[in-house]
Amino acid sequence: MIKILKPSALVLAAALLAACGASSSPTATVDVSTTPGTLSVNPPLRIASLDAPSLQGSLSATAAGQLLLQLTDKPVCGVDFYYLKFMTLGGAGETTQSSGALMVPTGAAPTCSGPRPILEYAHGTNPNQALNIANITDPSNSEGALIAAMFAAQGYIVVAPNYAGYDKSTLGYHPFINADQQSGEMMDILAAARTALPNTFTPGTSDNGQLFLTGYSEGGHVAMATLRALEAAGDKITAAAPMSGPYALEAFGDAVFYGGVDIGSTVFAPLLANSYQHAYMNINNDPAGPIFSSTYPNAEMQLPSTTPIDTIFAEVLLPETALFDSATPTQAEYPMVPPPLIAAMAVPPIDPAIPVTEIWHAGFGNPYL
Repeated sequence: MIKILKPSALVLAAALLAACGASSSPTATVDVSTTPGTLSVNPPLRIASLDAPSLQGSLSATAAGQLLLQLTDKPVCGVDFYYLKFMTLGGAGETTQSSGALMVPTGAAPTCSGPRPILEYAHGTNPNQALNIANITDPSNSEGALIAAMFAAQGYIVVAPNYAGYDKSTLGYHPFINADQQSGEMMDILAAARTALPNTFTPGTSDNGQLFLTGYSEGGHVAMATLRALEAAGDKITAAAPMSGPYALEAFGDAVFYGGVDIGSTVFAPLLANSYQHAYMNINNDPAGPIFSSTYPNAEMQLPSTTPIDTIFAEVLLPETALFDSATPTQAEYPMVPPPLIAAMAVPPIDPAIPVTEIWHAGFGNPYL
């Protein structure tokens, strides 16, 4: 689960509420086509509009804002925040509507209008089903705040999906770490954003042909998958910078099963199981051998959710850290398993010289997922 710079989101939300505010978009038309990449509402709703001086002043007034400015430098441009609805496909190939953000730079500086580069951003794992990265007035929208200050306020046109299964998506699950689906969705929102650009409040701001890809955590995986898919389609990508994502999934899974349990694993595992069950229909089909313990019989159905993750933990719908049973397999129980493999599955001891072993150790317990 990724939560970054939440105080900065509060700062940006306050700036938006105190600044010039939002305006209604021109009369919109609704496209009922279900073709992936279709922009469903054109022009899209402008949620908010913020000029550079207001953003600069509000960020400078707080310690959290000053920290963000150290990362991003001062805003050069204002930003218009648009809410995109577009068509895409789910993990099983089903037609669904999804949503996301289009952030358009504004202002008099040369880098804020005319032909501009597009930066497509994929967000990190989030348990909150109501996530709308376009709604910059929501104090919990930390990644939306960050990419607005880091990229849109520096002159990039930013495109960012909420992902299928989030916000108002008609899909009843999230295709978590499904490279084909998520790269396809990134390409679909990019097509929708390019359709929307000429009909925004700044129609002179356009795509200059440069395309940058980035994302963090789950979004790192999505950005890498999108790079591969765009290259396979023969599209031009200027540069890509996937960050902290799970890329070599088989090796990553082996590391977890051999004791390197990461923080957030009890969030990631249900999301992954539900995603792959829809995509492949072979993950949790055996009633005699379910993949999750009887303590959490509906684990894969819990996320994403509008119920706060802390409440889900408190109501014992998911464990907070214990992915595996602390009573690990023994040689007597599994005589056919080689002894080195049995030893590798033991609970990792806490080693004061290796601080990360405390995190690994917390991944074992009872009850467990």
